[in-house]
Amino acid sequence: MKFKLPLMLAAAVAVLGPGIAIAAPSAPVQMTGTVQVNVITPGSVVPVRGLRFGQFLQPSAAGTITVTPASAVTAAGGTVGNISIPQLAPGRGAGAFTLAGTANRSFFVTLPNSASITTGSAAMTVSNFTSNTGAGGFGVLNSAGTFALNVGARLNVGANQTVGSYAGTYILTVAFF
Repeated sequence: MKFKLPLMLAAAVAVLGPGIAIAAPSAPVQMTGTVQVNVITPGSVVPVRGLRFGQFLQPSAAGTITVTPASAVTAAGGTVGNISIPQLAPGRGAGAFTLAGTANRSFFVTLPNSASITTGSAAMTVSNFTSNTGAGGFGVLNSAGTFALNVGARLNVGANQTVGSYAGTYILTVAFF
């Protein structure tokens, strides 16, 4: 009996105490998953028309000429009254680009802080770029996969600005997502 008591105690502790149960392995379960992918048209940006401040009379005081994305034109400072002269074709107006890609695709437009236009050694600064996108530069292509992007800006004209035909470029960045 001396040997039976320790064995019975060990059996009781094993039954009452925590232990690890090992279950028999079950048969593998097979599941069917789905796969989906969308192949989309790469986005493109095509220039249509340049940003145009037109022609104006040389001012005796510094001023600005602003062209909005809707092609509205205003003058301030020394350019007031100097812009109401006949314009050569194509006149004043916003820069225009056509964005294209997959229908209803979102995009984000980044405009520069400023750009320089020159004639010889004379220069003017173009600043305050704006566009006709939604708040913060976000937009969505229409159901045909296009968007007519218009860009406006402010031309900063110096007092007695050098006479000439000024030209330059600006960098517009469009990210499609």
